[in-house]
Amino acid sequence: MKKVYINRQWQGGADPVTRDGAEEIANLYLAGQEYVDLPVSTDMAVKRNGIRSFDALRRQMQSAYERLWADAPDRLFTLGGGCDADVPAIVYLSEKYRGDLTLIWLDAHGDLNAPEESASALFYGMPLRSVMNGHCFGLLENPCPLKPSQVIHIGGRDFDGAERTFINETGLAAHTVQEVRSDREFLRRTARENQPGPVYIHLDLDVLDPSDFPNTPLPVGGGLRCGEVWDILNAFADRLVGLGVYEYAPAGSKNAFMERLVRFGLAL
Repeated sequence: MKKVYINRQWQGGADPVTRDGAEEIANLYLAGQEYVDLPVSTDMAVKRNGIRSFDALRRQMQSAYERLWADAPDRLFTLGGGCDADVPAIVYLSEKYRGDLTLIWLDAHGDLNAPEESASALFYGMPLRSVMNGHCFGLLENPCPLKPSQVIHIGGRDFDGAERTFINETGLAAHTVQEVRSDREFLRRTARENQPGPVYIHLDLDVLDPSDFPNTPLPVGGGLRCGEVWDILNAFADRLVGLGVYEYAPAGSKNAFMERLVRFGLAL
């Protein structure tokens, strides 16, 4: 069974533009489709445990996680919202598949900070690191935290020093845009050499080059082209148990790439 979820969580980046982006996705691309609208507040509480809006984030993430287990789908299509809104889905799938999950993280940014390493204390710089932590830094219990060997980061080009240190110390696979572009066998080899279990793809839209897709809050030049993202999706399509699409800024009208992406997610 597959379920579709909209998660408008925005407090991780302290910018309601991602909440508004999720609203536009629902209105423009999911009209007539059945989906679950996960509850999100307008609260922004004080910093706690090194994370801004800690209480609101914990409450929302726990609620989303409980709803996922109540529905108990085998496959997910999730749309947001800030990139950190994807954490409950990843934690759920890792537990459901008993720790046998590969996570493909497509993002211009690392998202690999721990709270004590973050100058901003914004959780949207921490979600990928959090799913490798047994309690997601206090926000959500994580019975099957991912090992760095289960994570493949693709398209990053804006890492800070602490994130690069984490990658170097753990051996986490972090592949550049150039690797995808210059090595014709890269994706096939990556899909073949990785463990053969289920795959979840997290797609932060800022992995795309702004010339191809400008509708994201934090665009970074030198990104993947739309066709290259399709190559990645297709390389892992036969193992996909879910897709999450996040960090969309309102465009005011339909976009062909987004329309095709939503059709792909609905067809999982």
